[in-house]
Amino acid sequence: MSTWIRRDYTGVGVTQSPPGRHLAAVQAPFIGKVLLCIDVSGSMSGRLHHAVAGAERFVAEAVAAHYEIGLVLWNHGVHTFVPLSREPTRMLRTLREAAARGGTNVTPTLERGIAELGELSGDRVMAVFGDGEIGPVEAAQRAARRAAERGIRIIVRGLGEESAARLRLIATDVDAPGETVVASEREIAAGVASMVRTLAGRRGRRR
Repeated sequence: MSTWIRRDYTGVGVTQSPPGRHLAAVQAPFIGKVLLCIDVSGSMSGRLHHAVAGAERFVAEAVAAHYEIGLVLWNHGVHTFVPLSREPTRMLRTLREAAARGGTNVTPTLERGIAELGELSGDRVMAVFGDGEIGPVEAAQRAARRAAERGIRIIVRGLGEESAARLRLIATDVDAPGETVVASEREIAAGVASMVRTLAGRRGRRR
């Protein structure tokens, strides 16, 4: 059993055959939802393949733990969005085709997360990786507060201390600040994948 999930979701199964029309509604409160958000701004050129490798590991563990997972590739806006699903094929293809371009502003990504996760039930998480700026800080913090008010947890990893410090401004789940720091390009894959550990049993603090 993976250690990062909030609860054991494996017990939510079919109770009759064929399943009744209310099965999805019964299962929904017990299914976790994760929106993985990867920075694809121009500064990620030459290092994006490391983030993709880490994202693939993250997706594999989430799917194995019966989470629904969606994807946002973000730069100055939402560059690419893949809706929540338990089937990873489209998401993995999108990751492998990703290219770095554009500026940096995390607020549209947070707004998309609120729109996608805000009305759902169960454990809802945005896992955000970036390598630099987050754009207008006050706007990003307002969006992060709105997400927290809806019960959405935000966990972050940043390349280098400066990037991690900026991303911590929007995080709702933070242990020691050092855990949010990806120390070097060679550690990006491990850093992105490590966000699953922060998901374990945490309760996002209210802002």
